[in-house]
Amino acid sequence: MSDPSSPAAAGVLFPELAGTSEPAPPMRSRGSRVLRTLARIVLWSLIAAGAFRGLMPAPQGSGPAAAVEPSDDRRAEAVAAAFLREYLTVGGDRTARAGRLRRLTVAGVDLGGSVSVPTGVAQYADHVVVAGSTPDASGIEVTVLAHVLQLRSGVYQDGGTLAFVVPMAVRREEFAVRARPRPATLPIASGLSLPRPQASPNALSRPAGRMARQAVQAFVAGNVAALARLGGGQAPSTQPFPPGWQAIGIGDAEVTGPAAALTAQVPVRVRPPTGPASYIVPVRVRLVASPRGLVVREIDGGSP
Repeated sequence: MSDPSSPAAAGVLFPELAGTSEPAPPMRSRGSRVLRTLARIVLWSLIAAGAFRGLMPAPQGSGPAAAVEPSDDRRAEAVAAAFLREYLTVGGDRTARAGRLRRLTVAGVDLGGSVSVPTGVAQYADHVVVAGSTPDASGIEVTVLAHVLQLRSGVYQDGGTLAFVVPMAVRREEFAVRARPRPATLPIASGLSLPRPQASPNALSRPAGRMARQAVQAFVAGNVAALARLGGGQAPSTQPFPPGWQAIGIGDAEVTGPAAALTAQVPVRVRPPTGPASYIVPVRVRLVASPRGLVVREIDGGSP
């Protein structure tokens, strides 16, 4: 049992510092004491006024949605994402989960039984991301995407990616979930069809493809002389691979665009700094047709 006279028992915030001491401050003049007293009066007056304003009701006729600023949207989205992660995560300790959810919701919101998983199954939201938000009459509605994993008998299974709209209440600078989230359509167009880039003139596509591949070979090898030759006497601008990534194979180029602005995509197999895996990434090469022939202007390995 602790000593009632100890610093910890007395409510000292950092008891390990209680034994330290500093020299007493020098005596101040009477004028200095008067100024400090006036300063304290002004400070406590400001604090009291701020507290009083915080207790006053919000002005009539200004709904929460109208008061929402762009910065408020970001904070509401952050709270909605944190809520949905807890909402979709259902493990063994249901009581602790309910407590975490209560801290993110307005008083009176009943979430009991909203998420049900079979006996012996646990569910986790391993990644959440905000897809957008829309002000409404009661605050903000935030669309959140979540990827879910389910655990049964020690084996994880992919639970898919889900989208939910989380209704948020907004009051001044405070945000909380005001109702149960509802499912939404994933804003993903996996079958989206895009127009193909304009094919390059046949007379230029083959030589441009060969030159683009040569440019990438020189780019990978760091051959400054070859780059300058391909650039018509001046080395093209380059964006390197991220540090530590190594090219281990170069494929054939695909050339598109008009003669004045040819673009080649050259597939390159690269290996990251760690691990045995390798990946095929596109390197973009920009070329132009000049009176002297084709010239390489830019090689983009993707690193900013």
